[in-house]
Parts: sequence; structure tokens; C-alpha cells
Amino acid sequence: MSESNLERHFGTERHRILVESLSHVSKEQNQHRCSEEGFIEDVGAGFDRNDEDCQYTYEDGCSDEDESVIESDVVQLARSLERSSTCKPFPNLLFALLYILIHGPHPMGESNLSFIWFMLQSAGHSVPSLSKVRKFLLPGFVPSLKFLSPDRYPFYYNSMRSTLSSCLGKRKIARDLTRYPVVTSIYKEVFHGKRWNTDPRFFTPMITTNDIPVFLRECVAFSHPQFGMTTAFIVKFFQKGDDVELCFEGDLLLDARQFKIAVPDSTIYFLPVNTRILFGRTEQCISLITSVEQKPTDIVQWEAATDSFKRFSSEETAQYLSPHPFKAKAAGRRVVTVPLVLFSDDTSGNKSKKWHKFESWSFMLAGLPRNLNAKHENIHFICCSDQMDALGMSGPIADELTGLEMDGIEVYDAYLNEQVLVIAPLLCIICDNPQASKLVNHLGGSANKYCRFCMADRDTSPCLVCEERSLQQSLQQMEIIRSQRTEALREQHRTLYGVREVSNPLLHVPSDLYRCLPVEALHIIPLGICKAFLKDVMPKLSPTQKREVLARIRAFNHSGFKVKIHGNVCYHYQSFVGRDYKAWMQMAIFILSPYLSNGQLIVLVNLSKVFQIAYCSFFELSKAEAWHQICVDFVHSVRDFMPKMLRKQKVHYILHLVQCMQDYGPSSSFCAERPESFNSNIRMQNIFGNKQAPSRDIAVHFAVIEHLRFVCEGGYYNDKESCDTGLHDLYYSNQVQRFLNSAPSKELNAHKAIYTAATARMPSGACDQFMFLKVTITELGVESTLEQILKMDPPYDVIVHLGSLMDGKLQQFKANSIHHSVSSNMDSS
Repeated sequence: MSESNLERHFGTERHRILVESLSHVSKEQNQHRCSEEGFIEDVGAGFDRNDEDCQYTYEDGCSDEDESVIESDVVQLARSLERSSTCKPFPNLLFALLYILIHGPHPMGESNLSFIWFMLQSAGHSVPSLSKVRKFLLPGFVPSLKFLSPDRYPFYYNSMRSTLSSCLGKRKIARDLTRYPVVTSIYKEVFHGKRWNTDPRFFTPMITTNDIPVFLRECVAFSHPQFGMTTAFIVKFFQKGDDVELCFEGDLLLDARQFKIAVPDSTIYFLPVNTRILFGRTEQCISLITSVEQKPTDIVQWEAATDSFKRFSSEETAQYLSPHPFKAKAAGRRVVTVPLVLFSDDTSGNKSKKWHKFESWSFMLAGLPRNLNAKHENIHFICCSDQMDALGMSGPIADELTGLEMDGIEVYDAYLNEQVLVIAPLLCIICDNPQASKLVNHLGGSANKYCRFCMADRDTSPCLVCEERSLQQSLQQMEIIRSQRTEALREQHRTLYGVREVSNPLLHVPSDLYRCLPVEALHIIPLGICKAFLKDVMPKLSPTQKREVLARIRAFNHSGFKVKIHGNVCYHYQSFVGRDYKAWMQMAIFILSPYLSNGQLIVLVNLSKVFQIAYCSFFELSKAEAWHQICVDFVHSVRDFMPKMLRKQKVHYILHLVQCMQDYGPSSSFCAERPESFNSNIRMQNIFGNKQAPSRDIAVHFAVIEHLRFVCEGGYYNDKESCDTGLHDLYYSNQVQRFLNSAPSKELNAHKAIYTAATARMPSGACDQFMFLKVTITELGVESTLEQILKMDPPYDVIVHLGSLMDGKLQQFKANSIHHSVSSNMDSS
């Protein structure tokens, strides 16, 4: 670099602040030497200090943008040092940076770390030894636990209890966590779905109003607009839409004497109205009935079948009015329900991604919005092993899930600033199809009863949704299989039921596991049906047609895509990954239409509609029937025109897609794309480990980084913050966030809708709000043709394809709030 550029750098404000910051750190290190407190052990004395002269060179190609970013980080760090001279619980700033470097999500080899230590010591810094930094113990750290599989293989396990405690202790997570069901007709998140809104296991059982705890299954007095002061039996607390105010749902109980209801042989009765009542803000209408004398004692209910009143027996009354089981367990604390989403997958343990198979478990908090759950720091590692499958490691997971749901755990809630009792039931498990079948003892896609949702048969009912499977039914079928005397009879019953009778701890979790495994769109559509369609079509094309297809792809306008399709799709489609198939599905109808038969074209059009449903941004409950009919039409078109594909399990699963979206919201809420990308962190930990005990090393690393994030984000430990402002500001600097989370803090805090590369977007969120027209350009030209279409005055958006797509040009026409995508081979004029 020229001398003038060097002088220019020495004269910048950034250089001055950097020199002052480094001198401040050196003084701090001389005053606060690393003591033995906070270390497990002190092994080694580090490197000898070498005060050698160093020459610095500055590249001419250094970006001004990079310099400004670094300068802003240095300014931010200098201001932090002025406010706080410590980085508790670390001894000093340099020690904190080195600890983050060693225990970050991107591991480094021993030689690289040794060279970094050598550079720091050569620059004259007092650097603690590498072993000291490695063995530094943060306060409140919970180590990984050792378990043995049924085959006596050891594996290490990070407790979900300690991770939940860390999550609720972080103010940013506790603030954004949804704690009550959200009642709405437009589903955007998993907590909008029917499963969370209808299953009492996921209801938060209490609220606090006027400093009085009110639980479910309690009687409350309120002012009814029609009946005046009356009584209700609470069955659910919820939020209505985007309103943060809480509402409650309950059975209305009326005093028979007050309303002059004729009831038999008694003076006081309470009458539950059959229809449940939805009430407004709980703070304005609830006052808890505490006096035992005021509570209902005799209850009658009108029976339309017999046209008479039915009086509850004493046992029925006691059962109906029995208190919520967590009321006694709460012991004066608030109770919060935090449903969990588990993820299970297999991944390779080396760079080639071909060998050394690992199976792993991780989990997420279902109450977080999907844009937060998509971040790796909110995906929490549980365990992994290269010696056993996921089912072999499920024993402690099943035990802990049962305890979290039945007993709960006491944690500190940073949002409520108090100790709370947390219930954490299992909401769903995300995994691919073979793994899902294994987790419920299903025989998989090769069985005649190849569906894990219903009893559909591959040969007789592939296009029908048959009797729904349930956990109780499957347990009975397994007992019948075990009771058979010969192996031949057992095999016959396995084929009949489609299940196997192996030991499975997950079947004893309080959740119905058959309802906890939704249709996962990535492995069903892009990596399943789309791949099978190309496998059926591409081999039948001639070499000339394949060259034309490649030319069409290259001429296609990719300006609206985040990725391009690389390689020759005619030959390399079997090597495509999910993002490639997503991009391909958005252009396939234009590229392949001249080479497909009428039947294949119908299948592709229906598949495109299903693809839109699977990757919509939100789900309208009123459209569920129409969307399900689109899925049925696709399966029927496959049956009529491509019957070989009908035998595939994934084609039948399309029939269950809309039901899963009703239960869990849009499929992007329970997709596998982001959790699968988390597998790269597991792989890198194994690559840079010593491979002697990979399950232990990987689990310990993730436990350390989980607790490191908890401490640096200001998590609450023993009812107080675990770090000071100096460490907090250091953690949220852009450079540290880039290293730990692969993104600057500004991007991490931005609330953006998550979409993987080349994901289809639906502007209005519903497929039937679009009308697809194939229009031939008339002699009058494009404008006249559009005017004729506009005269139809359609009530929804119209996407019009004019002519054939030869050069991939896309012209946009807008008129009367109708958006027209016009594809033609005409000139821009």
C-alpha cells in the first residue's frame, strides 16, 4: 500500500479510538490479573511473551463500507468501556472475547487457536493460557448428563429443563413468547392453529386480575349484558386476534330462582347453558367467587332428546366443579404454558456429507413467532449419537416431556420479573417421513397400509382419507401382534395394521403422537412429488428437446428469484436440493408445457396449486374446504394420468396437508428447512473435535454456547442479571453478532417474514383468489386482448399468460387494481 494511504489511516478517528481502546484494555489487564476464581483448574502457563516489532500493511482494496462498520463497532466498544470497566462474570474484556472465540458456533482447529494466542502475546498483551479460557466456568452452568441406551451405548443429553430456564430468563425471549391461545380466522403462526386452541393441555391455566389469581375450572361472577350479575364456569383464557387484552370462555350458570326457571323439587339450581359464552376483557368483568356457599351445589341440564331436565349426581357435580390440578401445585406462583416443538433428523459427521451418520434431537419454543424460531440461537440442541438411532435416545426425552407436562418446573420469568411455574407439553415433532414412521412404530412407505395418519391401503384406497389412526388404537393393535403364537401370524398382523410392536418410550408421552407429526412440506412436495414428476418426464425427452429445455431455462428472467437453477436440469435433477426444486416449481409450467401431454400438463398445473398452498404466508380457515378440494383434484389427476406415482406414500399425504394446516397454521410454521440447516453446526463440531467421544463433546459444546448466550444477553440468574453493561454491549456489537449468529444485531432484531430461497409467495394468501387463464393473442394485439379480459370484471386477481414463453421476458400490466403477469415473445414495444 502507498505511503499516503498509510498516513491517511493514521490520521483517521478510527485509528485514534482503536489505540485508546487497546491502551485501556492493557491497563485493565495489569490492574485485574486473571485470578484462580471461576476456573475449574489451571493447566499450563501459556506461551512466552515475545515483544517483537510488527509491520502492518493495509490493502488498497479495503471497502469503505467495511471500514465504517468496523469504526462504528470500535466507537461502540469504546463507549461501553467508558461506562463499565468490567465484563462480569469474565475477568476482563480480552478474556470475554477469547472465551467467545473458543466456544462460538464456528469451531476452530487447535493450530489456528495457538496462532491467535501467539499473535496476541507477540503484540504485548497479557493473555491467559488457552486451557484457562477453555475451562472457565460461567455461573449457573448445567453440564450435560450421561445416559445409556437400551443397547448400553452411552450418549450425552442437554436437559430441556435447564434450557427452558435459560429461555424464560432472557428478557428478549420472554417478551416475545405467546402464552395464551390466539383466536383468529387467519392463521399465521403455530399458536393460531386449532390444536393449541382446542386442546386443554395447551391452555395457560390462570391469569391474575386485580392481584387475584383466577384459574380455569373456577366459578366467577360477572356482569352479563342480558342477565345482569351472574356466574360462569371458566374453561379457557385466550387472546382475540392481535388484541393483547385477554378474554375468557366459559359455561354460563344461571340461578333458576332468579330467572324463574321451572326445575323439580328444590329451591336453588344452576343451569349450564349448552352454548359457551365468549366474554371480553377479563380485568373488567371478573371477580372471583371465593365463598363456598356461593358456589353451585345442585346443577341441572336441559336434555333435548328427552325434553326434560337432567339433574347432576353428586359425583358428576364434584367432577364438573373440580379445581384445576395446577392450582395446588402453583402455591401462589403464576402458571405459564410453553408448548414445545421437537425436531429429529440425521446428518453426516464429515465434510463430504456422505458418511459417519449422526442422529440428533433438538427443540424450539412453539410460542415464539416463526421469524424468531427460524434463527439458530432459538433452536436448542438436546442430544446426538453416531451409535444409535433417534428412538434409542428417546427414553430421557419421553421422561422429561412427561415431567414437564404433568409437574412443571419453577423458573424465573424475565418478562413478569418473578418466579413462575412453567408447563411445557409437546405440541408437535418435525421430521422427515421415514423418521416420523419410526417414531410411531409405523411400517413406513413400503407397507400396504402406508399412511401414518389413516388406515388407507396402497392398492384399494390410495385416493381416500380412511379411518384416522390414534395412539390408543395402535397400542391395542401392538398387543394383538404380541399375542400371536408364531412369527408368521405376527407378520400377517403387522401387514394388516401397518405397525410394528417394538418398544417405544415416546408412545407413553401424554400427547397423542399420531397427531403430533404433521405433513412436512419440504420432503413431501419439492423433494418428493416434484422429483418424482421430473423422473417420469425427463427420460422421455429426446436430446433435441433436452437442449431446448436448457435454452429455455437460460433465457428465463430470474429477476424475481433469489436463486437460479444451476446445471442441466434434464440430467442433474436427482442431485437438486430443496431450494432448487422450489425455484423449478415456479418456472416448470412455462418451461415444460410444449413437451408434456395433456394429462401430464393437468398434473403439473394441479401440483403448482398444491405447491402454492404448501408455501402460502397465511392460512384462511374459511378457505379450508376449497383448499382441500384442490389437494383432492391433484391426487385424482395423478390417478387418471400418472398412475405409477399414485403408489407413492407422499402423493397420499397431500390429502392430509390442509388438516395439518388447520391444526398448526401455515406449513412454514412447522417446516423443516431451518432446523435442518442447524445440522451444519452439529457437523462442524464433530469435524473439529477429537472424535473420541463425539456425543459428549458436541453436547458439552452446545450446553456451553447456550449458557454463554444466556449470560451475555442479560439473562436472569438467582433473580438478578448475570452480566453487566460492558459484556452486554460487547455481545450486541455487530462483529460479535456476525461471529455468533452469522448476522449483525440490526438484522437479528428486525422482524421479517421468513422465507427460504425461491419460496413462492402468495400476495393474498389464498389460491382460489387467483384465476389462471391461457389466452391466445388476437389480431388486435395485447392491449385489446387485455381490455377484453378486463370487461369480465373478475372479483379477484388475474394472472394471464399470453402466448408462449420463448425468451422468458416478463411484462407487468396494472389496470383497475388487477395485476397481470404477461408472458410473451413480443418486443418490449
